[in-house]
Amino acid sequence: MRQIALDAGFHDKSPALKSSGTVGMKPRQLSWKWLLLGIVVLFLLGLALLPRQIGNSSSLRDKVTSTLSTWTGATVTLTEPLTVKYFPPLSLRGGFVLTNATKLPLVGSITARDVKISLSLPALLLGRIEVDALRLSRPKITLKGPADVTPPEAAIASVLAAASVGVVRIHHGTINTASGERLVSKVDARLDASGGGGALAAAGSFDYRGETVRFALESGEIEETDGKQSAPITFTVTSDPVTAKFDGTALFAEGLGLDGTMQTEMSNARGFLNWVGMNLPRGESLQDLSAEGSVHWNGSTLTFDAGAFMLDGNAAVGLLAITAEARPRIEGTLAFERLVLDPYLAGGETAAISGPLFDWVLLKYFDVDLRLSAAEVSASTMTLGRGGLTITAKDGVISGEVGGLELCGGQLAGRVGLDLSGSRTKVSFIGNLSDVAIETCVEPFALGMPVKGVGALQVDISTGGSTKEELIRGLAGKFKVTAKDGAVPIDFPQLMAADTEAEADGWSADKATPFQSLNADCRLSAGHIWCQMFNMQTGRGLITGSGDIDVGQQTLDWEFLIANPVTPLSAARLVMEAPPRVTMHGALTQPLIQRADGSTLGDGSTQADPGGSQASPR
Repeated sequence: MRQIALDAGFHDKSPALKSSGTVGMKPRQLSWKWLLLGIVVLFLLGLALLPRQIGNSSSLRDKVTSTLSTWTGATVTLTEPLTVKYFPPLSLRGGFVLTNATKLPLVGSITARDVKISLSLPALLLGRIEVDALRLSRPKITLKGPADVTPPEAAIASVLAAASVGVVRIHHGTINTASGERLVSKVDARLDASGGGGALAAAGSFDYRGETVRFALESGEIEETDGKQSAPITFTVTSDPVTAKFDGTALFAEGLGLDGTMQTEMSNARGFLNWVGMNLPRGESLQDLSAEGSVHWNGSTLTFDAGAFMLDGNAAVGLLAITAEARPRIEGTLAFERLVLDPYLAGGETAAISGPLFDWVLLKYFDVDLRLSAAEVSASTMTLGRGGLTITAKDGVISGEVGGLELCGGQLAGRVGLDLSGSRTKVSFIGNLSDVAIETCVEPFALGMPVKGVGALQVDISTGGSTKEELIRGLAGKFKVTAKDGAVPIDFPQLMAADTEAEADGWSADKATPFQSLNADCRLSAGHIWCQMFNMQTGRGLITGSGDIDVGQQTLDWEFLIANPVTPLSAARLVMEAPPRVTMHGALTQPLIQRADGSTLGDGSTQADPGGSQASPR
């Protein structure tokens, strides 16, 4: 009973006790206040312990420089005047000198008069030095010399994976070569490795040779598979000379490499190449370049395994590898729907006047090994058909092979050589042209020679010299011409008629002489084409002749003998008479064609009409 009474008394008083102990405060509010009180106590405790953990400014400076030295493998010095700010954010500010960096890729030293180093307070309370941010104002960054460069794949992976700096901020910096030459200026960049695991986010801009280049990069954590390290990466580069975008994987084994997809564009590739250090002459080619596809980069060679390309309006697909060296090397196998050669053949006349001979030939400045094929090839006013071309160039020695190129209804096969390695240029050509329509081939050259027929040409010629005139004079070699079922623009029957004038005023476009076959053996020497044997079988008889063409002066001098199948000359008559003769001389485009003078009849020449009036050639 007593226990019951006590319990009853307790229950009677408990509401009053509860009310008086918690006046104006809910239980949840009480929890938050205790939590806030705990945080304040920890903060005050941290501030109390901070001087012991930090030490004085000299001790703090030593700890910071030691941490940066361990990370970079360099000697790091913070120079006076140095100020320390103890309250968050805890930071040091002064001068900065980094030298002999053994762990940084490419970078040898960094100096800056003004640096701000912000430290992680939680890490300090735990006895560690971690740099939240390193801000460099107007730093001078000097690259390593070639002999001091560490393997980039090892350096980059190590620096990122073991980064003791969260963010590096560069304002208005410069980058110099090891010899002191300024390479890049106005560097503004932010590099953020605070995510850990080797991940990096970077963005910024710099000036290179008068052009502003902007960049952005994102790379993920570095992973290791089968002993090989890699990380996902994307980056973009934007400038007036070039834009590029890459998305793929960075590889840190057996040399720094990239695998992924890439797109790049250059409105003026010639200007871009000169911008990065080449010295190409002026020209109309290498315009509007674009490339995209899967790529692989092994540190020196960028390879499009299956790319799509556009250059000077020519579209191609295939494999293309570009090696960045003092003399760039280009290798590939490309297929074109239509290949227009005009941009690469133009400019020769201008260059010959204003610069060295063949200075405009781009292959003089590259080493190449290219195999090209096209469904259609176009050069100047000539439209060619399907064909293949192999081009190689090494140190200015160029060779090309043409295989089965459709030309004027026939085919061209041959080999051309061009040696531009010395002061004296050497040129050679060996080729065969078969089953071509002569009129179609000659027409684009506007020679005014309406020659018809189906012909073939075998050529083996060479020359050398340091000027255009020397090259023409140095032409040497031989060639053979054959043709059938055609016509030449000379009216031989009209010329030999006794009752007509003994001259023709230039090429006879309206009254040509048809032939069943034509053969000529010729040689080149001293800038002249000498043809010692010329036979043309016509319906009226055989026409033979010989003569030469002055290539430089564009003139000719020929003589033809005409046999008459109706009244052939007997052996007795050959003593007093000779076959009719026709001479042709003057400008190649407007020669004077005439029957031989009859005054030589007693000397064995056919009588010509002495009263024939002389006509001017057209």
